[in-house]
Amino acid sequence: MEKNAKLVSLILLNWNSYELTKNCIEVIRKNTKYPNYETWAIDNASNDGSFEKLKKEFPFLKTIRNPKNMGFAYAMNQGYMSAKGAYIAYIGSDATVLEGWLDEMVEILESSEKIAVVGAREISEVQMNNPEELEKIRSQPNIEKLTLPACWLIKKEMIEKIGFLDAEFFSPAYGEESDWNFRAHNVGYKIVRASKANVVHLGSAVIRKNIGDRKYILLINYHRLRSMLFNLSIFDLVRFVPGLGLIIVNSFFTPSFFYILKSYWLNIKDWKLIMRQRKAKRKYVPFKEPTFTVVE
Repeated sequence: MEKNAKLVSLILLNWNSYELTKNCIEVIRKNTKYPNYETWAIDNASNDGSFEKLKKEFPFLKTIRNPKNMGFAYAMNQGYMSAKGAYIAYIGSDATVLEGWLDEMVEILESSEKIAVVGAREISEVQMNNPEELEKIRSQPNIEKLTLPACWLIKKEMIEKIGFLDAEFFSPAYGEESDWNFRAHNVGYKIVRASKANVVHLGSAVIRKNIGDRKYILLINYHRLRSMLFNLSIFDLVRFVPGLGLIIVNSFFTPSFFYILKSYWLNIKDWKLIMRQRKAKRKYVPFKEPTFTVVE
């Protein structure tokens, strides 16, 4: 692999999260043996000095700084536009990759023209620190999924075929990666989770810190359901109904209950938009300015 290893562009987003992003970069450098990669940091108008500190501490970083927070999808699209790699990886700045992660994902991505996305398998810190449990996870087969969060690798040519992340309907965050995966799946591509590529994810630590738990719960449920309603067949939607119901049941005696119900209600109110997008098939999404959804 080393002699002809294709360039991989790693993209991280920073938004007032110096310590998390710094740790993520350090772990990437420690645990990435793949010989040919570049690292991009897209800053969404941080006001805590984190962008300046990251540039100073890691001068090799390729950077873009937005004058205002443009949201996740638009910032990622900036990275997609600017990256030089044949393959592009996203890593959440609140994620910790384990050794061998990138080699494994590249190998799987190159194994078939039908594979559009390879994602790392999320594990817990307990599993990471238990060699026996970790080996058990890594010995399991890779599986096809409908969507993958936290850390993924794509072929840049895929963007030319199905377009960018949708900043118009999934800003400021959430649902955009599911939407992109669904669009790839709908035109015949495969989404694969790699058992031997592992990542520990803190679970939206950055955005929860910046917008608070209430808006986080509302956004993540609103946009993920929207991505499903935009793209999935009636059959696949029916398959997800028990899971959506379980989310409501499990939240019944928690503060999240009201916001999850509200997220579903917002999608019901959006039914005309949803029907238009389903009819359009959404095979290609251009690079657009975000249209932020107000959630109160």
